[in-house]
Amino acid sequence: MTEEEKKTIKKGWKIPLFDLSFGKEEKEALLSVLGTNWITLGEETERFEEEFARYVGTKYALFFSSGTAALHVAYIAAGIKENSRVLVPSYTFVSTITPLIWQGADIVFGEITNEENLNLSYKELDKDQFDFAVFVPVAGFMEGLSEFADLCRKKEITLIEDCSHAHGSTLNGKKCGTFGKVGVYSLYANKNMTTGEGGMLVTSDKEIYKEAKLLRSHGMTHLAYERYKKDYMMYDIVRIGYNYRPTELQAAIGRVQLKKLDSMNQKRKRLVKLYRELFSDIEEVKIPFWDIEHSSNYIFCILVPQEKREQVIKGLAEQGIQTSWHYRPVHTFTAIKEKLGAYTLPLTESVAYREITLPLYPDMDYEMVKEVASATKDLLRK
Repeated sequence: MTEEEKKTIKKGWKIPLFDLSFGKEEKEALLSVLGTNWITLGEETERFEEEFARYVGTKYALFFSSGTAALHVAYIAAGIKENSRVLVPSYTFVSTITPLIWQGADIVFGEITNEENLNLSYKELDKDQFDFAVFVPVAGFMEGLSEFADLCRKKEITLIEDCSHAHGSTLNGKKCGTFGKVGVYSLYANKNMTTGEGGMLVTSDKEIYKEAKLLRSHGMTHLAYERYKKDYMMYDIVRIGYNYRPTELQAAIGRVQLKKLDSMNQKRKRLVKLYRELFSDIEEVKIPFWDIEHSSNYIFCILVPQEKREQVIKGLAEQGIQTSWHYRPVHTFTAIKEKLGAYTLPLTESVAYREITLPLYPDMDYEMVKEVASATKDLLRK
């Protein structure tokens, strides 16, 4: 990366938390779509869906306007309704939970596994009777998912995967979204691959696919592009659905990003490996998870002593290094407490209030990683 490129990464940050990996291919794809004069859901979307399903290893994929929209429809199509009892992690972004609130589900927050594995523990499945469970591979790490899926099958609990961190992650040769009934990928701007806004539902269940496809666009039997291609004049509304359609522009970017995904993930893996080596000589830094080889390495999380956390975040910011928090536990938010009541999850809370997310994106170079690690260690030792 040239010095000029570094200067233009992010206004105000010497080393930002993330940056987009866009090039001339994305621009050319956008211009190609603009040249067709058809920019809402159409052939480009269909191609993107086919390519994504093939990449993940499912029979079907459906592109949505956002990850939250895709997750909302996935919950409905999987059968979640009012009073369905659903086990969910609190250690996730709030959008994992909000569509369940819209559905009127009976939500139960579960604990993480331990400080080395921040994923929802499969042992939580034994603590109550559940109809559904939602698994989120934190930072792209899928540790514990096999045991979780096995126990869901044994207990006849429908498993739904929120794959928002796991673009390209694998476990036992299988990608995220293939262990349960349905999976959803967010394609938000800071993900391993992005369409700006967007989400992808993946499943091999034909009935879920058919229901989700209807719900995505008003419950309409024949969409505008189908009527355009086949000269349909009439259509019916057979479900009360939503307007969750994506655009052809998003799909065009997504197709290019999907082709780049594996190579971008390899770059992330090399950077995470260096981070881990650089932090290996300081006991105050704990690094969750271990299987960087099979993870998408979406974010790089470290745990530090809680009493030093704020000074590290502030000190890094003063040096132009941006950090973030993944995550404040969902059950601690004001609106969630008002809606679902008070919860206590000691392990989740202990880890969350020690976590710092450090910069990680494919176009970082080794010198930037070294600078972040050195500054973090210096602040901890002071």
